[in-house]
Amino acid sequence: MEEKDKLLGIEDYLKELLPGCVIENTWDSKSRRHVFRVDAPTGETKHTIGISSEFVSDNELEDIVICLRLYNLRGYLEIFGNKEVLVTDDGINPEGIRPSMLA
Repeated sequence: MEEKDKLLGIEDYLKELLPGCVIENTWDSKSRRHVFRVDAPTGETKHTIGISSEFVSDNELEDIVICLRLYNLRGYLEIFGNKEVLVTDDGINPEGIRPSMLA
């Protein structure tokens, strides 16, 4: 499956996870990740989700969606609000938070 199809699938999953929100996908070449900005109907940014290019290229769409569920993306978004969370092959890490602080 092509990367663009995987990204559209991720966007569809986020729309399902966060109904009523507007999802915008951009590429951040500096950090080499896809950035999904989730805006409330009011236009306010609710969440920012960075997804590493390796995570997208290493996995099929079905596996990506399964991982997002198993990694508990919804829970991270509820806890960290508009602070960016990063999704990689290793899991989810909120920006600026060391994994040891989450244990």
